Amino acid sequence: MKNFFLSLSILFLFLQGFLHSEQQSNLDVYVDPLYWKKQALEEIIPFWEKTVDKKDGGFFTDVSREGNIGLESGKYPRMISRAIFGFSVAYLLSGDEKYLEFARNGLEYLTNYGWDRENGGWYEYVTGDKKPKISYKNLFDETYGNLGPIMYYFTTHDKNALHFVEATHNLMQTKAWDNKFGGYYAYVNTDWGVASDQKSFNAEIDTCSAYLIYYYLATGNAKILKDLEQIVDVVVKYMVNPETGFVGEYFTRDWKSLDPWLWVGHNLKTGWVMMRTYWLTGDKKYSEIANKIAEAQLKYNWDSKYCGWYFQFRENDPGYNRDSKDWWTQTEGNFLMLNLYRMTTNSEYLERFKEGAYFWDKYIMDHQYKECYTTTTRRGSVADSRKAHLYKSAYHSMEHALFNYLYTGLYVNKGKVDLYFRLNSESDNERHYVRIVEDPAVIIEGVEINGKTWNKFSAKEGYIILPKGQRIKTKVTFVVQE
Repeated sequence: MKNFFLSLSILFLFLQGFLHSEQQSNLDVYVDPLYWKKQALEEIIPFWEKTVDKKDGGFFTDVSREGNIGLESGKYPRMISRAIFGFSVAYLLSGDEKYLEFARNGLEYLTNYGWDRENGGWYEYVTGDKKPKISYKNLFDETYGNLGPIMYYFTTHDKNALHFVEATHNLMQTKAWDNKFGGYYAYVNTDWGVASDQKSFNAEIDTCSAYLIYYYLATGNAKILKDLEQIVDVVVKYMVNPETGFVGEYFTRDWKSLDPWLWVGHNLKTGWVMMRTYWLTGDKKYSEIANKIAEAQLKYNWDSKYCGWYFQFRENDPGYNRDSKDWWTQTEGNFLMLNLYRMTTNSEYLERFKEGAYFWDKYIMDHQYKECYTTTTRRGSVADSRKAHLYKSAYHSMEHALFNYLYTGLYVNKGKVDLYFRLNSESDNERHYVRIVEDPAVIIEGVEINGKTWNKFSAKEGYIILPKGQRIKTKVTFVVQE
């Protein structure tokens, strides 16, 4: 019997070693940019085509693993917005017109039924008969309501989409910003009066990552960059613990932490936002914060045995974590690792990206029914197979594919990447900004308009000088200029 158990132990160790070596041998596929483009267009976005509501417009926001539509008849505007983002990204990667049609369908529903025409801003919920649920406004809904329209504007230069982003941002700045202690309030009333003086992670960093960085990149508006810095400086001052590098979740108005459980994905996302702000401003305080956050998360919340990032951990006992793994947490970790690799050339960051991409591809992605699962266990067993719900739509998975395509193509392979646009220009010599990577070393190498070479662009500033016209099909090639 003793020999039997000894044999089992040896077999287990052999299999573990075999699986580890198999994992390592296949990691290089994840630094192929075309791998990520293919995943976006063949394994992610086709699933979301099933969610189009052909009768009432928009997209269903309650969808099972197999793509079956749930019983929920209403829709969440912020989730419609995330689907618009996903289809806009699909067009950026492919130039296929059908994706813009899907995005336009979503934008029409969002602006017709999800927008508060009396007070401005996005509703939380729209019933099956297209009536809004009117209560307070959560800044989480406001910031993600802007996500789809700003990416649609980036892709098309459609100023109607930009109008809603501008209006929401102005309301947030004038009505929801705390002029005494800094930061946005987490909740406001329907008429934008302050409903609660509580602050939250979502009201601050999600504002940056969901739309504000994209807003600046798509317009080149210096005021928007100043607004971004204002928020990020509040985050640095109050939300990032200078001793541990941990990022808090909920706070009192004067920034006392309220929640002992911290989210790994929010920490990693903050690091990515810091890196993006560093690329935009050149201020090293942001990259130093990003590095401190990354060191802490790699120490406590990277799974060195099975790969991937844990979901939550206790602030005062960081070794104690909830070992489930959410889909979006993995994307934030991969983005941060590639940005730090770009800045430092430290191969450890690249290895963590490849291992994180391995966990994503092997366990998070659903290669049978497409798209990705919501949650797995530490080892990768499916814990929540739903594909669309109150917090999950086409946003994170498509953003993941887009930036992995761009970052691996530009930063790892030092090659060229292409993006496609369908641009509207009301007059000759109108500018449209097309660079979505913040790093100033990423420049435009070439532009084609309607299949012909176009030379009117600023390579370093990242904009095209457009002729007057509608739906101008544009291909832009980017490279890194060292």
